[in-house]
Amino acid sequence: MKLLYLYRYGILGGVCTQLLHRLRHLDANLGIEVHCGFQSDHGVSDMLSPYATLHFGLNGENTTSFLEQEAFDLVVVIDSEEYLQAMKTMENRPTLLVEVHTSIERNLSYLSRIQTNEVEGFFTVSEYMKTRIKAHVSETIDTPQISLFSNVLDTDLFSPIPLNAEGPPIVCWVGKIDDHKDWKAFMHISERIHKGQPDAEFWIIGGQTCSQERAIEVFDLADERGIIERFRWIDRVENVNMPKLYSLVSQRGGIKLVTSHCESFGMSVLEALLSGCPVVATDVGALSEIVQQNDAYSLYQLKDFDAASERAQHMLENQTRLVKHLASLRPSLVELYDSQHRVTEYWSKLLVYGDGA
Repeated sequence: MKLLYLYRYGILGGVCTQLLHRLRHLDANLGIEVHCGFQSDHGVSDMLSPYATLHFGLNGENTTSFLEQEAFDLVVVIDSEEYLQAMKTMENRPTLLVEVHTSIERNLSYLSRIQTNEVEGFFTVSEYMKTRIKAHVSETIDTPQISLFSNVLDTDLFSPIPLNAEGPPIVCWVGKIDDHKDWKAFMHISERIHKGQPDAEFWIIGGQTCSQERAIEVFDLADERGIIERFRWIDRVENVNMPKLYSLVSQRGGIKLVTSHCESFGMSVLEALLSGCPVVATDVGALSEIVQQNDAYSLYQLKDFDAASERAQHMLENQTRLVKHLASLRPSLVELYDSQHRVTEYWSKLLVYGDGA
């Protein structure tokens, strides 16, 4: 079977990381020839070129001729409407699947413009996202066929790393500096935690691409909320180094705080838990699906800063016990999310659509 993934962004983000996990454990005996197409290359070639033939420069204008020339059996379009529009003009379309990762409502609107008989089905990463697909698809699609395969990761990489960690506890926040991840909420919750835990430090990880104006706003708000002397901002940490970061936070008696307005899966939460770092997070999107709430994973209602602060302080006061609790949970998380053991299920589900190839 000749398979093509189409995704607009050739970046080292969550979508391409999931492609990597699937491809690196693909059984050669399945006879699948994998290609990936993008508009441009922003580092993805180094990640995926050992596992697939890559194509760059694909857009709404040249995709049709490319597909006709290459004669793919199955095409998976990931949150990229221009490729779907291009395929509408084809007389002999390959089998088409749509894979949905974005949880931002306005970015899901493209689903309403997909008509019946244009796609064979949908793939997504959580039960929550299945509900969002059903809510957005066109009324012409009465019962959309939606396959679920959760995100996976390398659990050997994301595991606790022994460090010589000294210093006060850290409340760690990871993400883009935007309204969706809600960095401002982190500042407000940190202010409350600081009153009960004056020695704690408050770290933001991420935001390398934010503007200078936004960077100034971040430091101004940290100053306004009275935490500037305990605040630290690291604008980039490579994914391969995140287990070490989470291990540092954990071994210094800290936690991870999530303030997102929605998450289609919650990859960074899973990464932290597997690395032995307790998490307090908003009860939004699929975050309640990753694992049942427990002493080391607590959810609060969006914008309830007081509840978030109370949960965070309780964790900080009991952190050593919670890390031991996470160690006991780790085997079940590995079974659920380890890429090496889980990807066989993904390829089995995908091949249902490629049986005729």
